[in-house]
Amino acid sequence: MRITRRGATYLIGLLAILGLLTTACGNDDDSASYPPTTESTVDHSEDTAMEGADDGHDHAHDHDHDHATLMEVDYEPVPTIELRTHLDPMSGVNLEVITTGFTLAPERASTDPVDGEGHFHIYVDGVKLRRLYAHWAHVDLKEPGDYEIRVEMSANNHAVLAVNGVKLDATAVVTIPGAAKDPEPMEMNDGAGTAIELEVAGGKPVDGVQRFRVDAGDDVSIVVNGDTTDELHIHGYDLVVPFAPGQPGTITFEANIPGIFEVETHHHSDLVMELQVG
Repeated sequence: MRITRRGATYLIGLLAILGLLTTACGNDDDSASYPPTTESTVDHSEDTAMEGADDGHDHAHDHDHDHATLMEVDYEPVPTIELRTHLDPMSGVNLEVITTGFTLAPERASTDPVDGEGHFHIYVDGVKLRRLYAHWAHVDLKEPGDYEIRVEMSANNHAVLAVNGVKLDATAVVTIPGAAKDPEPMEMNDGAGTAIELEVAGGKPVDGVQRFRVDAGDDVSIVVNGDTTDELHIHGYDLVVPFAPGQPGTITFEANIPGIFEVETHHHSDLVMELQVG
């Protein structure tokens, strides 16, 4: 067969195009032979990122006891908790935590829970202050004012014990008075001594804790009005004055022991006034 110059040129061009197509197809086949990025490799990188995020979350959760989970008490006896407050004559307040069916176990803090044992967490105005491994604690509240103190009963692992979703805790409101006042007591009508009138609400003095000064040997009369049934205890003289709503308590005695004496409500154990004699 005779091939003209023009036909040869056309044939050479056609062969060149076929060669290019063959090379392209060969490259595709070669790339298919490489090990592709496997699904397990991709998942591994994603899992690593997620594990890091989860680890951070768990770490924060383990140490953020303010948001600790509740642990339902499913054993007997069910623990109980009561909080009593005692104003400290020097500063702040002393806490007395009374429990039943509960044993403090500081040596097992941050370990697995055990029925009926654990520790406490103290909160002041909703902010966690610290753990407590005893039934007594001092909270140094310096600024005058009202403070809400709450004590939670926690398991060894810091979960808050609860019954039917209700935390086992106790709350008390404490009033820290301002600087002690030193007013002059009122004179008694008969001129034979001095009289002091007190008004108590919820076991606490309505006008704050005051210091009354009398002379040694004076006859002192104290009248106390309150909204609860209680007793006024005059330390040093060991005198008790009962009172109730609508039934003021009254006592008159000779201030013949010099010194500064605390006067507290007996059942509420709150400081009401200070009596300075001499």
